[in-house]
Amino acid sequence: MTAPLPFSRRRLLGAATALPFALRAPRILAHSGPLKIALLTSLSGPFTSLGESMRAGLQLFLEQSNHEMGGRKVELLVEDDHGKPDEALRKVRKLIARDRIDVLCGVISANIALAVRDVVADAQLPTFISNAAANDLARGAASPYIFRPTKTSWMLGHTGALWTHGNIAQSGGVTLGSDYAAGREYIGDFVRTFEEQGGSVGQAIWTPLGTADFAPIIMRLAAARPRFIYCFLAGADAVRFLQQMKDYKMHGQVPVIGPGALFDQEDVIPAAGEASLGGLSSFHQSPGAPAAAGFVRAYQAARGRLPGEASTSGYATGQVIKAGLDAVAGDIGNKAAFKDHLLGNPVDTAFGPMHFDPRNNQAILDIYINEVRKDADGKPFNTVVHTYERVQDPGPRV
Repeated sequence: MTAPLPFSRRRLLGAATALPFALRAPRILAHSGPLKIALLTSLSGPFTSLGESMRAGLQLFLEQSNHEMGGRKVELLVEDDHGKPDEALRKVRKLIARDRIDVLCGVISANIALAVRDVVADAQLPTFISNAAANDLARGAASPYIFRPTKTSWMLGHTGALWTHGNIAQSGGVTLGSDYAAGREYIGDFVRTFEEQGGSVGQAIWTPLGTADFAPIIMRLAAARPRFIYCFLAGADAVRFLQQMKDYKMHGQVPVIGPGALFDQEDVIPAAGEASLGGLSSFHQSPGAPAAAGFVRAYQAARGRLPGEASTSGYATGQVIKAGLDAVAGDIGNKAAFKDHLLGNPVDTAFGPMHFDPRNNQAILDIYINEVRKDADGKPFNTVVHTYERVQDPGPRV
């Protein structure tokens, strides 16, 4: 569970939420120059492919919008955080002090989002966290200046548990997760909800991030014969696990479910191939969701492949920022109206209809249960089999 806020931060957060938004930041007069929007993402390091996809999604949206928002031209600045919090902090400070950006967006990793949180809050900089899922950004570390047009870990772990308990088994399962903050959070949220439903979860297996050989774990799973495996692995770890499950004849022998990163359409499925078939995930993103259809067609035409979470998050972030800027005719200095519009009006995005929770600026999203099935061309494809509508994170403690 999220630790209670220290009194000083709680009081500051409460005060920031209570005061009129316009009083917290002096209004900057609208001008006709370009809006400077910065994308902070990982273009080197362990999240390179995700960072490249996020940039591609945002760039596609800007191209479709003629690089205009709110009647003003948009200048996009892109910075590589290398997947490192200290590098991210350096880049954000430069963007604020030297480049004088109007809006910041992006961020793949939760540790980077948490690292830059105080810097952007102190600068009263409108910031949109596009990918990082850390629960605390919707709770103890929520800020009136930070919107998150993506999920929290709880939103995926919670819905995954509801689906598993109601449709797979109520006991006899095991969990498998990468042993770092994100893995601990997703697995913990799944187990808590599963137990709240009256179920029980068996053995928890943890593996280091970057595990090359899953054979010993798969042998343990084969011996245990669980009724399901709830799994958080991402990127290359997910690919290796799925492929080795197939190599050791475990593919299809036990249901495997996890957050969508385990079966990401762009980052995992093309590499895992048929080893991904039958996989289940709870995710706010699906190329099979009706809301994503237009984006999917455009992205395939631009990049020759289906989009996954990171590319969709870049595109959806652009949609949200544009909705706010259009409402204030490009006057980003009118932060009160900018914020009020986003809190009061749902935005149609490639994730689906997006409402924002006024307690924490966290997106309220439809969460899809995807099953990897063969599409009309015989290729593995995330197919929506159920939708949990308007899932809302529990939010800050009162």
